[in-house]
Amino acid sequence: MKRNSSWGPFALVIALFAATTGETPVSAPVAIPDAFPVTLGAFSTTLVGSLPARTQNIRLAAQALDGTELAPGEGLSFDRVVGARTLERGYLAAPVILHEARQMQTGGGVCQVASTLFAAALVAGLSPVERWRHSTPVDYIALGEDATIAWGVKDLRIRNDLEQRVRLRVEVLGSTLTVRIEGEAELTDRFELETVEVEATPGSAEGGREIELFRVRTRDGETIERELVHRDRYPPWLGREPGEGVR
Repeated sequence: MKRNSSWGPFALVIALFAATTGETPVSAPVAIPDAFPVTLGAFSTTLVGSLPARTQNIRLAAQALDGTELAPGEGLSFDRVVGARTLERGYLAAPVILHEARQMQTGGGVCQVASTLFAAALVAGLSPVERWRHSTPVDYIALGEDATIAWGVKDLRIRNDLEQRVRLRVEVLGSTLTVRIEGEAELTDRFELETVEVEATPGSAEGGREIELFRVRTRDGETIERELVHRDRYPPWLGREPGEGVR
């Protein structure tokens, strides 16, 4: 795993300077093609309604992940890349869901980054290794597509099982958080997510709600596989409405 350090727009400025003045700046970097020209998959979630402290936490986690590269067979740990969410590292207290209740905690909001990354990884064809659901629904992503994290206890881990390197681009633009998984070449197949809610059988011992997340693989417009990613079960005493502005 490594971070990308391309010159980006700066290389373009250098090239324009040379073209208009006829002069070559000293030690001018040579513009090179982007090693990851293809977007394999992307996913966005909204930050509308988030407190400033929560948005700050999301920006910090996004910056830590942005530019991360994964070689074929290499895995990513959210906790390892983002690091501890502490006051010393700039994280602030914001709403979280803890033990099925809304509370304030340093780093609140970073689970939205984890959830958005999880969904983007699935539609890009990457493999989930470890993922945990929230104890109650959240308001920024569909049931079954979320991913909660807790430092040292619950992590989000994904693996690149593609036959090419990939790069993460994670950014906040306005009130939208977007994760793009970029690759070296187009994939033959496309992936979409589908959630199905299975109603509990009336009078059953378990009760509650059951959410199934499927990854649907298509090729040339035809469905060739419908993979069950996981099945989430919510106890019957949990409400049906998601908590607002929580991680």
